[in-house]
Amino acid sequence: MVRLFASDLDGTILTRNGGGYQPEDIDALYRMGETGVKRVIATGRPLNSAKKVIPAGFPVDYLVFSSGAGVYDWKRDRILQAKHLGIEKSKQIIPLLKDKELNFTLHWPIPENHCFYYSATEKNHADFTRYIIHNENFAFSLKDRFPEKDYTQVLAFLPDVSAYDYLNAKVSGVKTVRATSPIDGKSVWMEFFHKGVSKAEGLRFICDLEQIKEDEVVVLGNDFNDIDMLSAFGAAFVVCEAPDELKHRFSVAGSACDGVLMEVAKKTAIL
Repeated sequence: MVRLFASDLDGTILTRNGGGYQPEDIDALYRMGETGVKRVIATGRPLNSAKKVIPAGFPVDYLVFSSGAGVYDWKRDRILQAKHLGIEKSKQIIPLLKDKELNFTLHWPIPENHCFYYSATEKNHADFTRYIIHNENFAFSLKDRFPEKDYTQVLAFLPDVSAYDYLNAKVSGVKTVRATSPIDGKSVWMEFFHKGVSKAEGLRFICDLEQIKEDEVVVLGNDFNDIDMLSAFGAAFVVCEAPDELKHRFSVAGSACDGVLMEVAKKTAIL
């Protein structure tokens, strides 16, 4: 019996390029709630950003945000868990990024982790420039000495996947996450978090809270930052727009543009 359903947000139930939510997906979430299934959105967005695109009264119970750095009770409007990268780990990571002349952002502690310091270079990554423009009200230029804060994460904008592999081999004691840019849909992002952060761990926290077993969970994702979540639970699906590497590893559902939640709910006998 399925007791918890979790889905990624951007490119999964929130379609890119202003497509919004599909009515079939909203209907599926309402119907899941009526049967007692706990509904979770697991997103890479910080809480502030997620709330901008998830309307009040949206039919979910929990939000795993910032790739698992935080867990939020949607109905009671309160943060249940927060894990920070911390100042010391941030100080270890930043010199590596500066040495490779990479653009990066350093995000404030939860719940203000939509605010960040940024590091520009002589030749900025195009997606970094778009990111700064998109978040200009929360972006502050990083000086040589940055304030002592319990930072949530570092986000680096990479030229290619090989840069991710290089940096991943250089760091220890942290969680690294590869993601595809939600801005241009192709740029490689690398996120550095507290070693205990992942969407899977956020979902396990909710499972413990609700006394739900892992084999009672169904998950749906669309990108590399969903791998931990998809690998942790047996009933795992990706949308057909997902990278081929993921489609070879996990069950493929329909398109994010065609009400994919209802299809997954029927395949797993949730509805």
